[in-house]
Amino acid sequence: MIVFPIHLNRCAHALVACVALLATTIASAADLASTVKGLVNTSSPKKGTVAVSVRGDDALELVRINSDTAMAPASNEKLLTTGSALRLFGSDFVFQTRLVRQGDRLIAIGDGDPSFADPELLSRMIHTDKDGNQITGMTPEALLDLWVQGAKASGMTECQELVIDDRIFDRVDVPAGWPADQLNEHYCAPVGGITFHLNRLDLWAKPADRGAEIFQIRPTNNFVSLINQTKKTKGKDDGLWIQREVAPNTFTIHGECKKTLEEPVSIALANPSNFFAQLLAERLTKGGISVKSVRLAKVDEPVFKGDTVGPIIRTPIATVLTRCNVDSQNLYAECLLKRIGFVSTGTPGSWLNGSDAVEKCVRNRIGDKVNLASLDAVDGSGLSKENRVSASILSAWLNDLVSDEKIGSLFTATLAVGGESGTVKKRFRDLDSSKFSVHCKTGYINGVCALSGVVKCVNGHYATFSVICNGFEAGGVGKAKQLQESIVKATAQYLDTLKPVGAVVSPKAGDAPRERLGGG
Repeated sequence: MIVFPIHLNRCAHALVACVALLATTIASAADLASTVKGLVNTSSPKKGTVAVSVRGDDALELVRINSDTAMAPASNEKLLTTGSALRLFGSDFVFQTRLVRQGDRLIAIGDGDPSFADPELLSRMIHTDKDGNQITGMTPEALLDLWVQGAKASGMTECQELVIDDRIFDRVDVPAGWPADQLNEHYCAPVGGITFHLNRLDLWAKPADRGAEIFQIRPTNNFVSLINQTKKTKGKDDGLWIQREVAPNTFTIHGECKKTLEEPVSIALANPSNFFAQLLAERLTKGGISVKSVRLAKVDEPVFKGDTVGPIIRTPIATVLTRCNVDSQNLYAECLLKRIGFVSTGTPGSWLNGSDAVEKCVRNRIGDKVNLASLDAVDGSGLSKENRVSASILSAWLNDLVSDEKIGSLFTATLAVGGESGTVKKRFRDLDSSKFSVHCKTGYINGVCALSGVVKCVNGHYATFSVICNGFEAGGVGKAKQLQESIVKATAQYLDTLKPVGAVVSPKAGDAPRERLGGG
């Protein structure tokens, strides 16, 4: 006899209730509101609060359940950050990180670009080598060597001073409210005006006689010290983790390694600007340019001017927004927030001026349409539990973005697509893709599960939605996700009953522009 645990039975009952409710005909906005209310009453996670807001393409709120309640949004906060960045920077904005020569001095000038040497983007980059061959993929060291080659081509053989100018942001690299016991984790990487390789160190290991052998690190360098405290694998135990030591650039590796790692073990770097300074100095020296001294730019130092050497590293805003939303990259969101602060004030970007600017942008766009009393942006990614926003604000914000003729398609293309990409690749697979598409952002931290986005119908209609669950008991994530998907499917059913808008359009938003990176 097979006995299922009680929590599985609860999930099964909830699923039956969802199926029964969705089997009913949803022929009007009133039917949709009634169906969603029934779903929330029968299928919500145990305890906690559920907030729901659904808006039609006319921006009217079709479903309101606790929709003005202040909720912790988790990574749905990224929708406010990325949308504000697109509005304030414009769709043609390009980040530009460059190396400048000033006599016998070299200055690396940051632009707040979170994608500089992002290993995921580097792996897809197509470039031409010195022999004219097209190559896919580049290492972070090879990227820096392009600057080294540029400096050598300018005639430089000795650099008296290498300066890292990261002053586009302040030097507070971790916001208040982030979990103190997780700051070593790659998703808590510190933020700087120059971000390189996601401000993290990657290690690859393989089994060895007395533990694990570290056979590769990235970025490759000779100044990091590794203390190997790994043990020989016993039984099924497998897993490595890295501890950051007090001494600069010193790390201890713990755990056991059963098989050669295909994906790296990562750790966030402390003082990433200093790490980058040492790394660039090492690449210059290896390339034949001796470096006498290295420092960060002084806060009150004049703006550096000089001749650009090597390629300017360019990244279009669409690439950054897509990586932020589809892959839910926290570091990207925080860099965008600080960059927003810089653009809005002309002073170094900070969490304070960036958050203020995001809230102002939201007020300017939808302040006359929705109650904004619950809005409180603390960081850009949603990792802080102190962020607050209502489901009504998120659905209105998304409606304002998606309906914009200039930026709507681009913004929609930066979101993950249900059943196809990102954090929802395995969700919404049973939704008829010939009729509907779901473009959305997930969000999860302890006790919070959120989903906000837009569902599009082939008849030309769409609806924006936000479903946020807060304060549920452990194990409630599965029920929260079921509820979210059921609400989106009910909304899709409603859209399918509406008369077509003009010509029938494809539900797909189109591909976001590819990243480009290079000289000029």
